[in-house]
Amino acid sequence: MWEWIGKLDELSRLGREAVLVTVTKYSGSTPRKTGAKMIVLGDGIFFGTVGGGVVEHRALEEATRRLQSGESGTTEISLKQSGDSDFPACGGTVELYMEVLNSEPCVYIFGAGHVGQALCRVLQGTPFRIHLIDERPEWIGSPEIPDGVVRHSCRWSEFISGADWCEKRSFVVIVSFSGAIDQEILREVLPNPAHYVGMIGSRAKWGKVKENLEGAGLDLSRVRCPIGHDNGGGAPQEIAIAIASELLSVYYGRG
Repeated sequence: MWEWIGKLDELSRLGREAVLVTVTKYSGSTPRKTGAKMIVLGDGIFFGTVGGGVVEHRALEEATRRLQSGESGTTEISLKQSGDSDFPACGGTVELYMEVLNSEPCVYIFGAGHVGQALCRVLQGTPFRIHLIDERPEWIGSPEIPDGVVRHSCRWSEFISGADWCEKRSFVVIVSFSGAIDQEILREVLPNPAHYVGMIGSRAKWGKVKENLEGAGLDLSRVRCPIGHDNGGGAPQEIAIAIASELLSVYYGRG
């Protein structure tokens, strides 16, 4: 028996959208029975099987369609002999339930400092799946970070190279402890598709970053810096509220 629960947990931590395909009903002769599972990713990679052959081919097609629509649902596949076929068929019918997983927007927060932790708390209860990235164990392990946050104790480069980037679902917030590190994170993030990219900093900092990165040929037109709606506050919680407000405005099409 393959470890489909472990694979789903791995995909969830990476923020990778997937479809869990489960045989929920069958009649007649079919290759797999109730409970058989398969996980399908957007790039066509899949794990497990719901029967191979026609069933699997049709299941992969339908799972791909549901990844595009974002809608879970049931589909039925007939394995009865068609009139123009020279090959035998099982003759049964399989019902599959296709559950779209990890389709919510993901916010990738680079920096588990005071602002990053506060933003994690403020975003709890919103549509965002929260990922917090920091290689400093004393910060990423803070008890002030809510349990629902996916913590990544690694270098930003490692996370960026393995994340599931999506123009519709990926939101990036850069709030590390160093302006130089912020700039390097931004440099590595920009080649990837994302719906929102924001970086903390003053206008003076932004001017320097633009000078450096535009000189390297990067397009910074979609970057928001200073980040967040200006609420006049400067404490970590106030900054977090300003950032969260902007994220939600963009997500709901108002920002």
